[in-house]
Amino acid sequence: MWSGVGSPVWLLLACGSLSAPTPSPAPAPPPEPPRWPAVGSVRTLDARAPPKRLVLDAGHGAPGNPGNTGVNGQAEGETMRLLADALAPALTSGGLAVTLTRPDAALVDYDRRVALAAGADLFLSLHSDARAGVTSGLDPRTGHWWTAGAAGFAVLWSDEGSAPLVDARLAWARALARRMVEAGFLAYHGDDYQGLYAPDAVPGVFVDRHAPGRRIRLLRRPTVPSLLVETHEAHDPEEVARWSEPATHAAFASAVLASIADLGASEPPPGSR
Repeated sequence: MWSGVGSPVWLLLACGSLSAPTPSPAPAPPPEPPRWPAVGSVRTLDARAPPKRLVLDAGHGAPGNPGNTGVNGQAEGETMRLLADALAPALTSGGLAVTLTRPDAALVDYDRRVALAAGADLFLSLHSDARAGVTSGLDPRTGHWWTAGAAGFAVLWSDEGSAPLVDARLAWARALARRMVEAGFLAYHGDDYQGLYAPDAVPGVFVDRHAPGRRIRLLRRPTVPSLLVETHEAHDPEEVARWSEPATHAAFASAVLASIADLGASEPPPGSR
């Protein structure tokens, strides 16, 4: 028997403390989505098939059109020319016959690029984007603008033209965006595209919605499937740094090759049409 007035109260408190449930640990936050690709082998196309002829266009670099000026101070036209040069060997070794629209620093007009596309199977134009983002500022050390909150790639296409050509553009756009996400690239959310491009069900895919007469010539004029890829945000320091790395070039080349293989896998066998 317990003696003392406070003993039963003490016992109840002690028993209560012994039987209290242990707090559950806080749930772990969801993993961050992949943003940058790991180093890996570059995809190759079926060597038994005739090589696809790809025109690889370094965006801008046309008379009077150098493109944006990135956070590093380099014009978009020059940045994309260097990127095309870096990608061409991997795409060629992967089984494509690659033609560069701008193999050197000479300016090339857009009619010439459309003409080159006429002798190919596919046309891919490389660009970097200039978006407002969530925050931005002027770097006093460099005198160039930076942005945050607008990172990621965008695959642009046109729905103008014949039904078979439009269908082929859309199929390739979706395949390329899926393969880029699979490789670890971030798809752009599209907040700055309202009124200019409409989003697709596949993240990172957008159709041209500029006013008639201002729509992108290299998307609607070629007679072969053509796409424009905004590879990254030109004023995002991290993205600019990443897109200068060989691992990123290899991953993007592999995504391009995989997307073309996806198109080939969906084509009916010869003679079955």
